[in-house]
Amino acid sequence: MKRILISDKPLMDLTEKIIRLLYPPKCIFCGELLDIDTELEICPKCFDKIPFMPEENYRSLKKFDYDSNWDDLVCACEYKGIIKEAIMRYKFFDKPSYCRAFGHLMLLKLSGVLKKYDFDMIVSVPLHRKKKALRGYNQSLLISREISRKTGIPEKSNLLCRVKNTKSQSTLTREGRYFNIRNAFLIKEKEEIKSKNILIFDDILTTGYTLNECSRVLKEAGAEKVVAAVIASPITTV
Repeated sequence: MKRILISDKPLMDLTEKIIRLLYPPKCIFCGELLDIDTELEICPKCFDKIPFMPEENYRSLKKFDYDSNWDDLVCACEYKGIIKEAIMRYKFFDKPSYCRAFGHLMLLKLSGVLKKYDFDMIVSVPLHRKKKALRGYNQSLLISREISRKTGIPEKSNLLCRVKNTKSQSTLTREGRYFNIRNAFLIKEKEEIKSKNILIFDDILTTGYTLNECSRVLKEAGAEKVVAAVIASPITTV
């Protein structure tokens, strides 16, 4: 996939430039120092190693063993190799700055649906407040903010709330994941959802139950269209 530059401002402001002089940007995969003016924090060599989701496999992700509540699905990469390793560091080893590079990768894949749908807002899959306190940040929220900043689509993750402190989905069986996530989310202000086109973001898709449950409550609140987007998915599990 071709490297592109997506920016909503032609020049860096002075504060950001000073920060970059003190803390030069590094490739999120190999740690190589990059030019301070770079926007994509991935070096050319690592970019060529990214396992972008092939179109034929991407189409197969839309076929689940249940009726999905989203209207469309976008997946940037396969969950393997340097992408898998970087997502693990991002989530569990205090690397919130990775959100900028992951946000850019998502925008490479989102260009088609951004033209197809007139989105009113972006929301991210929420963490329960206890889990967020332990991690220090919601990794999906940081990326949805990046997408909002680049596209101008309002970020309204505050409208979707996790009310159930669920177990980690990765530790459960397929059936266990379904019941674990059921009724875990609610909408705070349904009037703001009604008749809206919504892009909902999460980091990883395996069974899809979490995104499907979020999409369900958004649709029940009156959303017109819900499009799900993820960084990566292990295609052999769906």
